Amino acid sequence: MLEDLNIPEGFAFRLRKRKIGNVPSHEEEERKLLLEFTRLEAVYQDALWELAGCYWDSGQPVQALVYIRKLSDISDDPEIKVRCYLSMGQLMEKMNDFENAIKFYSQALSMKTGAAYDWYLINNNLGYCLNQSGRYKEAEKYCRAAIEINPARHNAYKNLGVSRAGLGDFKAAAENFVRATRSNASDPRALAHLEELIEQHPELLIQMPDLMLELEKCRQAVNAIRELTKRPIDQENTEP
Repeated sequence: MLEDLNIPEGFAFRLRKRKIGNVPSHEEEERKLLLEFTRLEAVYQDALWELAGCYWDSGQPVQALVYIRKLSDISDDPEIKVRCYLSMGQLMEKMNDFENAIKFYSQALSMKTGAAYDWYLINNNLGYCLNQSGRYKEAEKYCRAAIEINPARHNAYKNLGVSRAGLGDFKAAAENFVRATRSNASDPRALAHLEELIEQHPELLIQMPDLMLELEKCRQAVNAIRELTKRPIDQENTEP
């Protein structure tokens, strides 16, 4: 009983309630708290991505950049950092700030990690921005790297065509514009480049006897896709 404790008069005290059952060890408590912290940190990072995406979609790239930069600063995950640098490069590109876009894409490359999809975009977009800055020889290297990563995608062929045209190799440029259009006729930009190239260098039609036929095939494919997108799609025959 408390009376038997012989506590001197005038001393106050409080008794802790005894916990029933197993009391978690320090290590178990630490592990539990760390798991909770990790969960909350992931929620916070997801919120930053969502905010950035919201501002991006609403045409506010500067605000989107603020939140992506915050995410880059707090994350220790190299793959997240790569995705952040890629996104910041895309935002700069959207604002036609090609020099800063080049810096962000180059930072992403320096991480030497990331998914193949991101790696394709980093190389391809870096090549595109270097082309926009007139640095065609540098751009060519990254366009070829993107093609090596995924030869089925069309954009890097288009950008490689721009690089070769900038370097005066108009035949290779034409070949790459044709390849880009063949790879994705729903994107008419490579065809536009090809038409402009032939208009500026009609001698290509003599140097490349099959070029006129390829040009017509490219036009036919692009026009067919344009016509298709104007028509209602049969939902029953649409794959998920």
